[in-house]
Amino acid sequence: MGRRGFSLSALFCWVLKTIMGGCRGGVWLLASIVGLRPFFASPPTDKYMASVYIADTGYFLPERILTNDELSKMVDTTQEWIESRVGIRERRVADAEHNTSDLAAFAVEASLQRAGWDKEDLDLFLCATSTPDSLIPATASWSCQRMQLFDVPAFDINAACSGFVYGMGVARAMMQTGDFNKVAFVTAEKYTRVTDYTDRTSCIFFGDSAGSLLLTKDKPEKGAWEVVDTSMKNFNDGADVVTTEIGGFFWQDGRRVKNYALGAFKESAKWMLEKHGIKVDDLRAFVAHQANSRVLQTVCDMVGIHESQHWHNVEICGNQGAAGSATTFCMGLEEHQGSFKDGDTILVTTFGSGFTSGSALLRWVD
Repeated sequence: MGRRGFSLSALFCWVLKTIMGGCRGGVWLLASIVGLRPFFASPPTDKYMASVYIADTGYFLPERILTNDELSKMVDTTQEWIESRVGIRERRVADAEHNTSDLAAFAVEASLQRAGWDKEDLDLFLCATSTPDSLIPATASWSCQRMQLFDVPAFDINAACSGFVYGMGVARAMMQTGDFNKVAFVTAEKYTRVTDYTDRTSCIFFGDSAGSLLLTKDKPEKGAWEVVDTSMKNFNDGADVVTTEIGGFFWQDGRRVKNYALGAFKESAKWMLEKHGIKVDDLRAFVAHQANSRVLQTVCDMVGIHESQHWHNVEICGNQGAAGSATTFCMGLEEHQGSFKDGDTILVTTFGSGFTSGSALLRWVD
């Protein structure tokens, strides 16, 4: 009886698949409804899902610049030592009256202006941050209040320095499975608020910034970057290695971080490229978490990235947490605007506390 049932079920699924022209998404859904889902155990692949495009971008860098010379007068270090060890010349510091939510709002407003969107067009507002304004409500809610977006669903994503990739993945999934079509996804950090400026091992790194993406399922006529794929992977055994306690300062065990980070960077980048059959040399650009120049150079050497492919801003913006890869991406698009051709690809790879690690693959579509 079971064998006969299997045959009839298999035949029914084959007929459905044939009639629907191989549309696996429709077959999977219909098979689920009638109770035959075991024969289609996995959900539809990405090629059956709606595409998600970046309609435009925007970013915000605070005006105040903190130089190595200034830091050398605050802690026992020198301008030359900082630059030679971490490759950071300066970093941005937000005004005291500006919270993370303000930086986020500034970046979103910049992207809305560039895209020609009205803020009322937004039907979802996501903020990736590890330096929130408050435990509750979400930093996204504070940003929306500032922008007078009172009815838009808004929440935060905290994947530490991997927030840009994790947030892109969350936004893309929600858009592909829900009714959201015009989404503001912003990555914002005010790390100077949780930096101990008596600790020379950490205060030399951090700066503040925000980067925003406007996402849509409607392909822009002028061409756009499609969010092709994202990946996420955690190493939660390292949760105690990089921390910011409530009311405390950022802390890390640098040596243990490095042991995790370099391998995770390489694994994530290589996995994404191999999955999509892309050679490293064919990438238009590579963007990574802006940890410091030495780490970035090591990662590029391990993955095989050429300097002409490597976009970075850590030298002039410092380590901006999750916002670093976002601002680097936005600034890179701005610098190279008008030069992209159909099929160009950009790989974004990140690593952060948790530990979190992931990659996002973007492709230019004319």
